Amino acid sequence: MKCKVPVLVWLLVPLTFLTACGGSGSNDNAPPSTPTAPLSINILGAESAIAGDSVDFAVSAPAGAEISSIEWQVAGLSQQPLNAHTQAIGFDALSAGSYDITVNAELVNGSRLTDSITLQVAENNAPLAALRLGHEASEGGRVSLRVDTVNAGNLAITAIEWRQKSGPSVSQFTYDDGDYSHSIYFQAPNVNSDSVIEIESTVMLSNGEALSDTAQVLVKNIDINNNGFFVDDETGLPETVSAHMMPYRTNSPYAEALKACVYNNQVANSCSFSSLPLIGQVTENPTIDDILDRTYVSHPWMGDAFKDFLETSATQEDMLKLFRATTAVVISYDIRPSFYWVATGAIYLDGNNFWRTPQERDTLNTRPDYRSGFGNELDFTTTWRYVKNGEYYFPIISTSNVAQRQPRNGADVEAALSYLLYHELAHANDFFDYTEWQQLSDSASPLSSYDDRSPISTGLTSALPLTSSQLHALADVRFGGATASNAQRNYTAQQVANWFGDDGAVDFYAYFTEREDLAMLFERFMMLYRLSAEADVGVFTRDTLDDGTFVPTWAQRNRISDDNVTMRLDYVASRLLPDLDVPTIQASLPAPFMLPTNITWRDSASSVNPDEQAAGVSVLINAAEAIIDVDKENTMTVSEEFKTTSRLSDRNGHR
Repeated sequence: MKCKVPVLVWLLVPLTFLTACGGSGSNDNAPPSTPTAPLSINILGAESAIAGDSVDFAVSAPAGAEISSIEWQVAGLSQQPLNAHTQAIGFDALSAGSYDITVNAELVNGSRLTDSITLQVAENNAPLAALRLGHEASEGGRVSLRVDTVNAGNLAITAIEWRQKSGPSVSQFTYDDGDYSHSIYFQAPNVNSDSVIEIESTVMLSNGEALSDTAQVLVKNIDINNNGFFVDDETGLPETVSAHMMPYRTNSPYAEALKACVYNNQVANSCSFSSLPLIGQVTENPTIDDILDRTYVSHPWMGDAFKDFLETSATQEDMLKLFRATTAVVISYDIRPSFYWVATGAIYLDGNNFWRTPQERDTLNTRPDYRSGFGNELDFTTTWRYVKNGEYYFPIISTSNVAQRQPRNGADVEAALSYLLYHELAHANDFFDYTEWQQLSDSASPLSSYDDRSPISTGLTSALPLTSSQLHALADVRFGGATASNAQRNYTAQQVANWFGDDGAVDFYAYFTEREDLAMLFERFMMLYRLSAEADVGVFTRDTLDDGTFVPTWAQRNRISDDNVTMRLDYVASRLLPDLDVPTIQASLPAPFMLPTNITWRDSASSVNPDEQAAGVSVLINAAEAIIDVDKENTMTVSEEFKTTSRLSDRNGHR
């Protein structure tokens, strides 16, 4: 391996002479000056690889300095690394050849440093392990890495082993459930200076071959306000967020306000509306440009995907109106789950909803939602999905297997984003509805203004409350992590279904808080009205999950049109989007009906209303054919689907 000589950039430092007050200015007796050592940066990373390998490169700030901006260029790549604005890049070296890699960094003091390296990639037809994706993380921030095999053909994986090779010690690693884990998750340790952690994964194949790959994580030393706004919901401790956030539009008039007010490790106060007003305070007819001027991202591709969605989605008319109740849209790789926060007036969106290519997905943090294990002691579980034309609409089954590296098209992104945005924007408009925007004082803030007003959801609870005390208490277990009582552990799925069916909620998550009740009603209504996406909700016994049959005890489609729900929905939708003629729309929507409980949840996606069957519409495709189609075309297992749709996509709504 050829040695690399870093390029050193010297700083011109003027000599400063001491001047005696009232004297001659002579400094003949002063000790000689010590030359200042030059500052430099040094790319860390392999200089050789084989085709198909995943490679990464990192740069630390010089001792005592801080990098304020950075840019990488890789000659020979058709697409530049998607994290080229951070101190670590990663990409797949798909073809043999020479790749010249250059980095240019600017320090906080204005100094500019550069370095370069050449990567030689050799031809290869043998199987290899690809550990993705080397990246930058803030100290205390979330880290995830995933390993897959390339060119392994029919060889099966029999085991995967992980170890930390170097760098500051990580206190705890967690892994996926199952016999072996493709992914590793950890919290970046606290550091006194930029540091690199190297992780190795070894994949054992069924022919006895062992494949290894490593990845580097650059842990960035940052300043953290321990009294700041962002707190980890799992630990209650200060939460570190990405240090490489950026306004999607650098020339936005709100660029500096976005940096200061919505997502950083120093923010500890709710910024005034004079700095960052609600969009509705500025205009009641916002354009896509108005929304993008308020967009703050961890990776530029996320803003690109958001822009594409706003320009092409059938939900555009609704979204432009709903965004008026927000100050900003924050999209980041480390946000999970998504949430609205009244302290900043912004919505915070998990970047997983935006990816279009495998390379974009590689940049995301995939740590499971910390609440995914809540309620495991209960004897029942629930799930939901959206279907359209007898097929899954969300979750998106065909692109769920990460190892197959399938892309998503615009329709897939619309499905992933629409329900989420309807939900989170319902929260925003709950707290700041259209009657309030022009009454807000510029000197006030989102937090102070919220304290002076009663949300729409509070009115809903007063006028048309949910009545099941049992389900309210169970929601605290399932979504809040409360310990289940003996009585709750003995509730059957049928009991739970009876309480739910007789009440006015559209999803079990509605029982967690009145805020979620409102957001679920609005989301389900708008998805059906605007996108013809029908929502299913089901209740299951633990036995059906444990034995893998996944047959529901109770399941219903289009509950938003149920007689127990319609008045409550009218109360909500007519206040969040007053331009809609809600009663007329409700009359045009498909009726609710019960899904069969003698076939699997997956197979019931193709069900239609029995009343339509009586009119000559086919009720189900042949169950055997359905199973064949699922095996052939759909890569997500039903158990994975349950994890995806356990309604943990929202972070307590209003924080």
